[in-house]
Amino acid sequence: MITTHRVTYSNRLKVFIGPDDTVIDFLRPLRRLDGCDSYSVNLTRLPSPMPAGEITATISAAPGSDSVHCVGSAEVLAIELRTTADGTPRRYLLGLPGDRLGHPGVDVPNGPDLLRVYPDEVFDAEIAAQVFATYFHTGDIPTGFQLREVVE
Repeated sequence: MITTHRVTYSNRLKVFIGPDDTVIDFLRPLRRLDGCDSYSVNLTRLPSPMPAGEITATISAAPGSDSVHCVGSAEVLAIELRTTADGTPRRYLLGLPGDRLGHPGVDVPNGPDLLRVYPDEVFDAEIAAQVFATYFHTGDIPTGFQLREVVE
């Protein structure tokens, strides 16, 4: 099997997937997120497609610079796009178009932590699965989302 992406569940379990995987493969684990023990899914693009048997421990452990990441529970998810621009790692929260006024006021469970986001940056497993599937097939997020850069 040729693999193109790594899926990491709650920073523990890693699975490598390829072109034959479908949106239902993303929806199942996203529906299982509870915000505590099972709290995140990360889809990272590998540097190049490779046979599953050639994945080394180094490749498996490499953080990767291009990914879609979500945290929370199946009903309350925040979705991030992680990418590199001009050699600098960048993180963006996805949201619906609109103004972001004041401070973020919605807490999204992220394992032992909380992530604070705006109300229009909260999604459910079905929307997240569509974002993951589009990113998996095109390397980009679906149209219609606004990106807010997360500065650390």
